[in-house]
Amino acid sequence: MSGESESSSSSTDMSVPSTSHGVDKAYLQEKLIDAQAKFEKSCQQIVLLDQKIKDLEVRYKRAVKHKRNSDRYNLRLRLSVVTGIKMMYHHFASTKADELHRLHRLRHSAVRGMQAATADPSSDTREAA
Repeated sequence: MSGESESSSSSTDMSVPSTSHGVDKAYLQEKLIDAQAKFEKSCQQIVLLDQKIKDLEVRYKRAVKHKRNSDRYNLRLRLSVVTGIKMMYHHFASTKADELHRLHRLRHSAVRGMQAATADPSSDTREAA
């Protein structure tokens, strides 16, 4: 049995460099798409929360004008909560933006590494000669 696993692993070892670059590239692309989707969704939520905050502020000012203290208290609490949620979305979006930048750098370095790897065999033959 161990002979079978050794032979199968040795046959896959020859194809690992070409597939490992492909897997890495595909993995990076998948992570990029995922991070981009999450970043865009969080930005959409921030826009919706901004509108919600504006609506609550209008209602709060109306409650102040009409001296409705119980409404003022409830609206102030809701404003506080929605503002806190918006800050958390900002933090999440910032984290995803950093992740996107990191993944773009990794993808570009992987492309440069693959280009260098294809150029290296020709330079190795010159050095050996």
